[in-house]
Amino acid sequence: MQPYPYTPSPYVPPAPARKSGKTWLWVLGGCGCFSVLAIAVIIGVILLAASGGGGIPSDKQAYVGDWSGSDATLSIKPNGKVSWERRKGSGSSKVENLPIQRFIGDDFEVGVGPFTTRFAVQSPPKLTAGRWTMTVEGVQLTRAGTSSGGPSGGDRSDDNRSGSDTGDDTPPGGGKQLRDLKMARMLDDDDMQFTSSFTTRDTKLTCVIYPRKLEIGENYGSRWYAERVPRLSRNKLIGEVDFPTITQETSQLTGIRLSLTSDSGFPPGVYRVEIMQDGGVTGTIRFTVE
Repeated sequence: MQPYPYTPSPYVPPAPARKSGKTWLWVLGGCGCFSVLAIAVIIGVILLAASGGGGIPSDKQAYVGDWSGSDATLSIKPNGKVSWERRKGSGSSKVENLPIQRFIGDDFEVGVGPFTTRFAVQSPPKLTAGRWTMTVEGVQLTRAGTSSGGPSGGDRSDDNRSGSDTGDDTPPGGGKQLRDLKMARMLDDDDMQFTSSFTTRDTKLTCVIYPRKLEIGENYGSRWYAERVPRLSRNKLIGEVDFPTITQETSQLTGIRLSLTSDSGFPPGVYRVEIMQDGGVTGTIRFTVE
């Protein structure tokens, strides 16, 4: 039997695959989705960080101000934005309007997102002989503004305060409005550190009053309350401290200090100080003992 004749069809090479207009979507979805998402997250974090600083903690308010030294200037705003310039020979290093990310002890970290610079603070802000000084990156800086001294009928205080304590609840009436009101820890007779948080080891609590103007014949005083302290009744009055009647000499002061002391310290809790001016409440400030 003759075989059935079979002639194979001519070979035709397959047509090249048709390119899809959605190929880029496959590449993105199969290879780059995670990377793009990560980049988007990083950009979002940077934009969020760049939108503004977190402000200055209440116990670091003394850092706020314009500082200058022999070869450096530093500006720290109440909102946490920092500008710094240091000159070295013919060159200089600068940081302009970047937010403080956090404080590490006395040091502070400035920057955006993961890109930060840590400023080493060898000596934190302190008031000495009427001037605020601080040493940053090995440079001693002095804050703009001076303070006036006064006799020891009460304590003296500094001028040109920057910012306002978050615990200041000064009412609109009931006395002359204060320019500022702060709590402070005394380091020695002339130096103090502003803070709204004390420890049970602190035996002296100081309230610093900044009237807009001291008038001869005025009377200032303070009432100290344990507002929420375990084992004490709510809003218990624990002390009263008065300042001598303002005289011609003391009317030149820019501020006065009133201190409450306890040899055994103070129990943990929330406290309140009411400032009295000629018998009326002119300001209130809260602080904690931890």
